[in-house]
Amino acid sequence: MMWKESYRLGVDRIDEQHIELFRMTEELIRAIDSHASAEAYQKALKFLKDYVVYHFADEEQYQASIGYAGREEHQKEHREFTRTVFDYERKLKANGYDLATLKDLAGMLTAWLIYHVADTDQKMVAREKAVYGQKHFGRCVELFSESAAEVMETMAGFDRSSIRLRTVHNHQMQGDVFVEIELVGEVTGKAVFGFSKELALYLVNTMTMMELTEIDELVQSALCELTNISCGNAASELAQRRISCDIRPPVTCDGTSCGTGVNGVCVDTAAGGLEVVVLVDHEPSL
Repeated sequence: MMWKESYRLGVDRIDEQHIELFRMTEELIRAIDSHASAEAYQKALKFLKDYVVYHFADEEQYQASIGYAGREEHQKEHREFTRTVFDYERKLKANGYDLATLKDLAGMLTAWLIYHVADTDQKMVAREKAVYGQKHFGRCVELFSESAAEVMETMAGFDRSSIRLRTVHNHQMQGDVFVEIELVGEVTGKAVFGFSKELALYLVNTMTMMELTEIDELVQSALCELTNISCGNAASELAQRRISCDIRPPVTCDGTSCGTGVNGVCVDTAAGGLEVVVLVDHEPSL
């Protein structure tokens, strides 16, 4: 089962709703895997859409009742995700519930839900927040790769001490799945993430509790959302340093857009590697 007891907040009604969301997501993935009928997908999507609206309203009511300071930002995430689900519903209706779009939805949903429940929602019930000194980075690529390592730790249960980051120079970027995100604002350019097939499958198999063996639309979509979260966190870190940086939606690419001889960071794990390259017009002072 995708749900883990470590996700529990200790607020019974919210925890039960989270368990139901995980159950629904797992059910959708298994329906896709078994090539269920369009009617089954329609029913699952309607239930998901209605339940997300109900759950978010209940969660936000709870936030108001405890005077949660991060309520506005949290609600923004809820609104954006709700729009995304409705967009998928429109696309699926328009193209006859095709398998590629269904897998795309399932991958995004899996990654978003796990990170939101395992990280974002946990902040609602944190009684004490450890205060750490601001991390120091020499270049944007170090910030973005560190953010990716932290997200993988949260979503796939990596021991952070087992993840090694090493800088490479004049390097030809390697990977089996590449995801690119455009950066705009004071920091303009792009971030490119190259996942090895081994790591890509490990991450998604760990999240879905399934045994996927090939890189399909579900895997690509989950990696896009993981990259989106990583870059979003990095952009928030830049904002704390009074550096404006917005991100555009992630897209898969072939990895050649970086060119040759680039500088980047290799994120080494026991489950495979990730390479991160950040190409900006002007490197900000971090």
